Parts: sequence; C-alpha cells; structure tokens
Amino acid sequence: MRPALFALAVLTFTAAAQAREQNERLLYDVMFGGLHVADVVVSMSQTADSYDSSLAMRTRGMAESFQDFRADMSSQGGFVELRPAPSVHTRAWSSPKVASEMTMRYDPLNGMSQAVERLYHPVTGAALTPEDMPWNNRRAPKPVPENLRSGAVDPVAAFIAARRAVLESGQKEVRVPIYDGRRRYDIVSTVGKPRTATIKDLTRDVIPVTSKVEPVFGFEPDAEDRMRESSGRTFFSNDERFIPIQIVLSNDLFSSVMNLRAECTTDPAPCEAFAQPREQKKSEGN
Repeated sequence: MRPALFALAVLTFTAAAQAREQNERLLYDVMFGGLHVADVVVSMSQTADSYDSSLAMRTRGMAESFQDFRADMSSQGGFVELRPAPSVHTRAWSSPKVASEMTMRYDPLNGMSQAVERLYHPVTGAALTPEDMPWNNRRAPKPVPENLRSGAVDPVAAFIAARRAVLESGQKEVRVPIYDGRRRYDIVSTVGKPRTATIKDLTRDVIPVTSKVEPVFGFEPDAEDRMRESSGRTFFSNDERFIPIQIVLSNDLFSSVMNLRAECTTDPAPCEAFAQPREQKKSEGN
C-alpha cells in the first residue's frame, strides 16, 4: 500500500483505538443474465493486530452442469498502522481438465512477494504448462518486475485495505496496488453518499462504493481495454459492520450481480450446505 493512503499521522492512534475484533461468514449468490450461476462464501476474522480472510466459489445451476468450476482464495497477515501486511496468500481453482494451485509469500523484512504456481490435470495429477491452457493462444506474460511488486498486496488483502481505509479513516477515494501472482494493477474506489436501497425485496441503509481497475503490467492491449471499461459498485451496510450487501460488476458486454443471501455467523447451516459435495445435495433433495 502507498504510505499516502494509510500513514496519516493524525489518524494513526485514533484508528488503532477504533480497531475492533470482527468475525463474519457470509453467503452470496451470483446472478448472470438473470440466472443463478454460482455461490460464494466470504469469511473474515479480524483483530486490531491481524486478519485471516478467505473466499470460496462454486458454480451452480446450469453453469455447474456445463462446467463444474471451483475457486478458493485466502490471505493472512497483520497490520502496520492502518494497512494490511500480508504474510501468505493462496489461490486454487479447478475445472474438469485444468487445475491450479498458487502460494504467494511475503518477505517479513521488506514486504516483497514471491509467487509459486502449479498447473496440473485435476484427475491424473499430470503437470501442465501455461501453453497447455485451452484459452492460451498468446505469448506468456512477462514476470512482473520487483519495483512494481513493491508495496502491492494480494486481491483479498486489497479488499481488507480499502474497506479499512474507508471505515476507519473516512477516506472518500482509495487506491490499492495489487499483485495477483501474474499481473499488476490498481483498484481505485470512490465512496458515495449514504442512501437507502431495495435489495432482494429488503430496504437497507447502504453506502455505495464505485471501483475501477487500472492495469499496470502483464496485460494484452485488448485485455487492458476491457478492464478499463469495466466497473464495479458495492453496496456496504451503513453500520459498524460495513459488510457487502450487493456487488454489481459490468462492462459493455455483460453485467453480473452478487447478493448477500445468508449470514452464517449466526446461522451456519447455509454455509455448511455450500460445502457439501454435489452428489450429497442431490440425494438430500430427492
């Protein structure tokens, strides 16, 4: 994180005093073209000194029938003043023919990250290369230089950073540099005025936050253009929890919506059902 975003001397001790423990486990449904295509569980455990957050996604409905896709991400670390200092980030995903596991560790002295990724066949375990990927018809991206990785955090820690900057220091615009193990980009978020919104037939007090992606390194020109044209809007609850209620991602080609469906912190059953194997869910539904 850039020091200018977080190391505001007049807020340092105030923010430390405001910091509190928070534990959340939230279930979301993902809609695309009016169809339920995936479920997402977000877990967050945070104290004044450390955080441990994760995200798990599974395809659902027709999307699951066509492509059983799963993805998991996590980030653990501490805080330096207001900014997250990640120690390790993991990312794993799998489809019927391709799977990936990546671990990114951070040097505790200078915060520099180093990523190691393994590509393999999910059934046979055979090693794969980037050239084996079915969507790869271009040259492999160049490694991100150290000077661009310096100060950048993983995507999960980036969410923690932006959320904390808004919640605890009242910033209206937050820029977070991100390195995801392959590419480098910034996310710039702008906080709107509190309002009421009807989401899934419930009227809520929310704070809208609009986000844009600015590619920095490792993107093909047309991918850069698509990312610059994309935008996201997140409606956070207007209370001390400040949790995402709805996330809308859109560009000229598509729009998807992620809605909060259940709060598993108080009732774990919906998230326990999320973790069940597909075959078990089918048998229970019969």
